[in-house]
Order: sequence, then structure tokens, then C-alpha cells
Amino acid sequence: MSITTLIGAPLDLGGASLGVDIAPQTLRDHHIAEKLESTGLSIQDNGDIAITPRDQLQPGNPHLKYADEIIRVNEQLAQQTHDAVKAGQLATVLGGDHAVCLGAVAGASVALNGELGLIYLDAHGDMNTDKTSLTGNIHGMHLASLMGFGARELVDVFGKGAKIQTGNLVHIGGADLDEAEKQLMSQQNLHTFTMFDLLTSNLSPALQLIDDLASRVKHLWVSLDLDCIDEVYAPGAGMPNKKGLTYREIATIAERIGSTNKVVGVDVVEYNPHQDVDSKTAELSIELIATFYGKSYSWYTNYLAKNQSA
Repeated sequence: MSITTLIGAPLDLGGASLGVDIAPQTLRDHHIAEKLESTGLSIQDNGDIAITPRDQLQPGNPHLKYADEIIRVNEQLAQQTHDAVKAGQLATVLGGDHAVCLGAVAGASVALNGELGLIYLDAHGDMNTDKTSLTGNIHGMHLASLMGFGARELVDVFGKGAKIQTGNLVHIGGADLDEAEKQLMSQQNLHTFTMFDLLTSNLSPALQLIDDLASRVKHLWVSLDLDCIDEVYAPGAGMPNKKGLTYREIATIAERIGSTNKVVGVDVVEYNPHQDVDSKTAELSIELIATFYGKSYSWYTNYLAKNQSA
């Protein structure tokens, strides 16, 4: 039985969207541990990393807002992720905003000596730097930092230098990309699949990117920003998306990722319970986490469990 360590990272300093700080506890209240255990996973809950409230902090550098606290939190998160992965456990990080991906992936990468591929599911690029960001919000910079671009204090979280090779990134779901991000994607020849690609080429190229990455690396990390999913299915995303992936599409992508049997960790971020409808987004988050790990949890598995013959 695979042991999955749950790590709550209720960080809401990476961007201006509030409400994501209560996401980890909301998912626990929605019985995430019990539901994942029903798939055959064994759950170890590490609780939440303590976050200093926004009203007790100063933003500091306007090009790297709240950097000191974000870095402190990510160093601690990286250590917990590192320890779980090093012990052969799966690491499931419950955000918080997407800036927590910095520590989560850094910790896993160091534990695996850099032998890690990253599948990044997001409507946004998150590849700005302190030089290109229009907002100074770090939840739009961490992916660039993981690849070694931007402010050194972000790049060097939990060890100096890049944690993910540019060739070992697959970015899926891009819909709102800044010009600087488009330039970086082009210059580095990154493996990307946008919503435009989906509408013009269907889903097959994205699935091929996943297969190709899995053939190159021993281990995979999945970072899921819920805003890559259409708001019909994920109304509780921090930034609800009217042009995101359908349930059918995200479920297919998740199943393909799970079929690789190489996923060592997942972060699920930007869940705002205040905006959720009938816990729809919480339930989908749990389903996708299970599917990324090659397990099955859905309304259908619940139906079968409730209707088993004696």
C-alpha cells in the first residue's frame, strides 16, 4: 500500500486572490483522507505549515511582494516534501496559492537528485520574473524560478540553481499568457499545449507530450492549478476560467498521467472554497489527485461501493 503524505500549505501571499488560505482545511473537512484511503492509499497527514497573516507583514520589494515569508514557507515545505519523497512516500501538497509549487517541486527534485519531470496544468504561464511581472505577485514567477530564471532568492530555494530542466517540463492548458512568458517558451523551446492547440488539434498531442516526458524521466510531479478547468466544473478556482478544460478532458489527461506509474507527488492549488458550488471543486480535486496516482475515485466508484451485493 502506497503511503501518501498530506502537507497543507495555506499560503495566500503569492497573489491578490484571497480565500485560498482555507483550502487545505476545507479539503480535510470534505474527508480527503478517507476518500483517498478508499482507493488503496494509506494517508499520513502532516498538518499545515504555519503562515504569517498578511496583515502582520509588509509587501517589501514591489517586484517580489512578500518574498521573505514566501521563501520561508517554501523552504519548510521543500523539507517536508523532500523527506516524504526520500522515504519512498507520495507527497500531496494542498495549497494555498500556486507559489507553493516552488517548495514542493524543489524538495522532490533534491530528493531525487534532479531526476524529475514536471507536468504543469494551468491557464497561466507562471513564467514571469521580477523583471517582467506587471504585478510583482510571486505566484506568477515560481515556474520560471524552478527552471533557473529570475530572482536568485527564488531560484535558490532549497538549494542553488534550477530544480527542473527546461526539457523536462510539460505545460498544459495555457490560455492567458503574457508576452514575456510566450518569449521564454519560444526561446527555450518548452513543451507546451495551449487551449488554442486543443481547439485546433484535439487532445492527442497533449497525451503524446505526457508519454514522451514519461519516457525521458524516472519520476513525475504534477502541479494542478484548478483554473485550468472550466468554471462549469471548477467554480471554486481562485480565478474561475470560462474557457478551460472540460471534465472529460482533464479526466483523460489525469488518467494518462496516472497510467505512467511514475508520479511521486502532486500539488493542488488556487482552490477558493468561498466560490465553490455544492463542493463540486473540492470533490473534483480529490478525484484528480487519486487519478494522478493511478487510482480510481469518482461518483461511479462511490456508486459501486454503495451498491455492492452482500
